[in-house]
Amino acid sequence: MKKRFGPVIAISISILLFIALSLFADNILSNSQQNSFSEEVESFTELRKNHTKEDAADVTSLKYVNINDDSKISKQASDQIHRGNLSMSEQYATDVSFGYRTMFYRFNNGNYVVAKKYSRLWYQNWVSFALLTIMYFIITDSTILLYYRKRQNIQNDIDRVTANLRRVRKNKDITSLILSPDDDLYNLVEQTNKINQDISELRDNAKLRERRFKSLIGHLPIGVMLLNSQGEVLMHNQSMAQLLDQNISDDIHPFIEDVKTYGLSRMIEHALRKNKNYRREIQLVGNSQRYVDANVIHLVHSQEDYDKQILVILYDLTASRRMEQMQVDFVNNVSHELKTPITSIEGFSETLLDGAQDDPQKREHFLNIIHDESVRLTDLIQDILSLSKIKKDDDETQLVDMEKDIDGLLKSLAVSIDKHHLKVNKQFFGNKEVSINKSKVNLILNNLIKNAISYNTENGSIDIEVHHDEVENRLRVIVGDSGIGISQKDQERIFERFYRVDRSRSLETGGTGLGLAIVKETLDSLDGNLQVESNLGLGTKFTFEIPL
Repeated sequence: MKKRFGPVIAISISILLFIALSLFADNILSNSQQNSFSEEVESFTELRKNHTKEDAADVTSLKYVNINDDSKISKQASDQIHRGNLSMSEQYATDVSFGYRTMFYRFNNGNYVVAKKYSRLWYQNWVSFALLTIMYFIITDSTILLYYRKRQNIQNDIDRVTANLRRVRKNKDITSLILSPDDDLYNLVEQTNKINQDISELRDNAKLRERRFKSLIGHLPIGVMLLNSQGEVLMHNQSMAQLLDQNISDDIHPFIEDVKTYGLSRMIEHALRKNKNYRREIQLVGNSQRYVDANVIHLVHSQEDYDKQILVILYDLTASRRMEQMQVDFVNNVSHELKTPITSIEGFSETLLDGAQDDPQKREHFLNIIHDESVRLTDLIQDILSLSKIKKDDDETQLVDMEKDIDGLLKSLAVSIDKHHLKVNKQFFGNKEVSINKSKVNLILNNLIKNAISYNTENGSIDIEVHHDEVENRLRVIVGDSGIGISQKDQERIFERFYRVDRSRSLETGGTGLGLAIVKETLDSLDGNLQVESNLGLGTKFTFEIPL
């Protein structure tokens, strides 16, 4: 409403101002005319001394009027006298109409006056005044209309800029504004567009940082969970879900829905109540049964930040604890395995020293036992040293002829092979010369062939296949036997250290229980893989692949 009536009010004010200026100018003109009339009256008075009143009036351009006449000007003079405007004290009077101003002078309180008719401002030259009036209103009204039009355009631009700022605040696309460089709002619009670009870049950067942060948290091998001061889950990663063995919702929800372990739940509750940090090693309940190092951290971003947060971090210690247990078991097993041959050597040597050496038959029998146990002890120590050297050995490779290399291994095991009357079948596919870590591959082959000999049947066979895939650049070796085989249950544990499928047969053949463990760990160091196929009574086939 205010915008609509603004021009009307301004034009009305311009009209009133024009009228006021016209009246003011007319009033100045009136004063000038009164002064001129007074001078003419004085001249009339001087001329009257020597001339008649009519002649004096003609000379001074005045009109000599008898108030008793019937003329219009006489009636005007008579009206002035009757109103008391022309008396002894008021000899001058003026009768004003719209177009004219008539001035009267009465002398000696008689029936005669002199008068003169003057045009008012707008009747001086009414054509010029009309043109001046038209020009005035054209100029003023055009100026007013142009001003309000420009003001309306500026207001419209301001409204559009304001709307754009609201859209920027709400992260929406802004409406394009195109203004000329000389426009009053050009700089404002340009700055608004730049602010929008800057905010868009900041938001894009913030989203990128958020995605990177979530990606970083998501790929961390440790469990992370962020809670608010009410104990609700704000964020978590997949590792935390796996450790807790829970499908954690992405929606905000109480942590108690996910944390089922009492110890961890109590740590979080204490951190929420007491604003302290807690750390403990706990075992999680559920299917995972994992050991974790739990850290519950009370976060304070600033003194003014009253909405505290709790960060829960879980480090999986299960593998470390298993490794520690494996080390303990390994020491125990090594102690046990060492104790048996040492006890035998010690016992039989004491028996010999106590007099059995005098009996040639017993002496030979006991010395053979001592020799077998010392060989077994040497093999055990050698296997233990092989395990410790696997990760220490360098990864230097050399060009090896696999056929010659396998023949050399078979030659070193020929006594055992002939003892069991075994037949060895060899097949080679692809290029026989490959670039490999010879010592590690020979360690793998030596243990697999020894197993094929030890757990084979009399007059059995050993099948060795070597495949060189030159396209994928991989070496695949198969070592099979026609021996006693391995049960499905035992196949899950045969790569454990000191695990034996048939303990009595191992003791008979002198096995240490470390062969397949050495094979597995050596292949791991070469980024290779190992597969086993076996059935009881039908033999066993080991297949390993390594990248070249």
